[in-house]
Parts: sequence; C-alpha cells; structure tokens
Amino acid sequence: MNSELRLERLEMLLVRFSHLGIGADVVSLGLIELWSLYCYLSQLGNS
Repeated sequence: MNSELRLERLEMLLVRFSHLGIGADVVSLGLIELWSLYCYLSQLGNS
C-alpha cells in the first residue's frame, strides 16, 4: 500500500472514529505518530 492510500485510509478512519476527538491533533503529529495512530485505528476498525 503506498503512502497516498494510507493517508486516505487514515482520513476515513479519523472520520469513522471522530467521537474519540483525535481529528484536531492530527496536524501536529509527526510521521511516526501518524503511523502509530493509523495502526491503532486500523485495529479498532477490524474488531
């Protein structure tokens, strides 16, 4: 999966889990933190 698809998927996950209040903080996150967030939200989406 390329980085553009991951970013699109992260955006979809952020919308899906907007009740967690993460959206506003995403702008200040670095790449490693974004990757961790992506992994976490992906796991939430699969369970």
